[in-house]
Amino acid sequence: MFSSWIPDRLHTLGRPPRYVITMGLIVLAAACGGSGGSDTPTNPGTPGNTGTPGTPAPVATTSVSLQNSTFNPPDIQVSPGATVTFTNNDGINHTVTFDNTSISSVDAYSTGAKTVTMPTAPGTYTYHCAIHGPMKGTVLVK
Repeated sequence: MFSSWIPDRLHTLGRPPRYVITMGLIVLAAACGGSGGSDTPTNPGTPGNTGTPGTPAPVATTSVSLQNSTFNPPDIQVSPGATVTFTNNDGINHTVTFDNTSISSVDAYSTGAKTVTMPTAPGTYTYHCAIHGPMKGTVLVK
């Protein structure tokens, strides 16, 4: 019923059907356009520095694995005084060295799990592997 009516109506508008369909698709695409072309990430930023876009938010956990010469996850969030477990799955020596010397660091170990008790004072505490410079992370105590 409508299949013959629609093409006849489109031709009476003075435009070929292809033009009308193309314009409709353009209008539809513009309406679904998204965020206005900005590629700026919308995450909250670096732990303790919420103004830095593009840095993942810390993961709420008390476990970090050392594997493939990385801390995973590198940035975590814990409660004040929490115990964090660092498990070395690499089979090679790593350390967990906190930049704040009031936190006990972990000497080189190649396998197993070591624990560190975090301070009760809120803040962002950075750590790294003293053997492998690129291995870095943060603990946000909140």
